This record gives sequence, structure tokens and C-alpha cells, in this order.
Amino acid sequence: MSINTRISKVSIARVASVAALSLMLTGAFAACGRTPSSGHANVAVPAVAKASTHINLTIEAKKPGSTVDGPSYMPDTALTVPANSLVTVTIVNNDAGDTALPDNSPFAKVTGVESGSAYVDGVAYNSLTVDKVSHTFTIPSLGVNVPIPGDVPAGQKDISVTFSFRTGAAGVYMWQCMDPCGSDPVGWGGPMSMKGYMMGSLTVTA
Repeated sequence: MSINTRISKVSIARVASVAALSLMLTGAFAACGRTPSSGHANVAVPAVAKASTHINLTIEAKKPGSTVDGPSYMPDTALTVPANSLVTVTIVNNDAGDTALPDNSPFAKVTGVESGSAYVDGVAYNSLTVDKVSHTFTIPSLGVNVPIPGDVPAGQKDISVTFSFRTGAAGVYMWQCMDPCGSDPVGWGGPMSMKGYMMGSLTVTA
């Protein structure tokens, strides 16, 4: 056997050994949820809620499993929507009944939405009388306010309200119910002042 042949075989053996070692290391990293990097461990990136142009919410008289006395928007009050887009919101009100707003309250009017109207079971409205409001969906900094009626139409088991509004630049905005439906004597305590119940966040993503 020539010396060149022996060197070639040794080189092939070394390449094979390095490849095997590389595969073993890759497998070891994969087994512990990482991949090899140049001296730095990879950092897990938390999941980010996907922006949606359609939001579906339900108002329940009480959040299932919660000890908080009072209503809650479900399933989540941390909402994520795209910037500069038309967003459609559908709210099903399962907490029937009215909680009167003060006389001349601005929160009895529909504002900041497409066409100036919301739709209750397909019928357009742009305001409610103050004694016929159950809850509101209000984004103060965007000028969006939609009063939610509390009277269930005959032959139905709940109330469904739909409206659309346009988002602007990216940012985080607070939204809440502006009808005093909380647990204390004036109605502003309990779920009215708690994120995850009658108030939440609207994240507008670029």
C-alpha cells in the first residue's frame, strides 16, 4: 500500500470521526431543547399573540372559577390587532339586564366606529337611552365607545353586538367598560377596576 493511500484512509477516518462527533453533539443539544451556537446559549423567545382583525368577546355575569363578584369579558382582555387596519368586534352579552348611566352620559352614544353605528343582531343603532345600557366597550384614547344593551330581544337567549373601527399607529391602549356594574355600592369596584375582567389592553402591532 502506498503512503498516499495510507494518508487518504487516515484522512477519511478523521473526517468520519469529526462528523460522528458533530452528529452526537447536535443530538445532545436537540435533546435538551437547544442547538449548538458559537459559545452562546440560545434564549427562548416568548410566544407573541397573533394580531387579528376579528375579535370575539363574551360578557359573562361571572368569570368561571373566579371568586371575584361581578361580570367579566371573556375569553381574554389582552387583545392584539394590526396597525392601520379595519378591526371588527363581536360581543355577545350573556349578562342581561340594565345598569343605568348618569343622565347625559357620553357613554350612551356610539362613537369612533365605521359608519357611526353598531349593530345589535343586525339592526343598526348609534345610541341607547341611559337606562337601557348594560355595559360598554370603550377605548378612551382612540375615541371608541359602544354601549351594549341589556334587554334580550324576544325569542333570543342573548344579545349580539357587532361594530368595526380603524386602528392607527402601533402602541398599547387601555380599554374598559364605562358602565358602573361592579360590586361596591357605587358600582366602580371589583371587576370594574381589574384587568382581565371589565378592563384590558389593546396592543396595536406594526
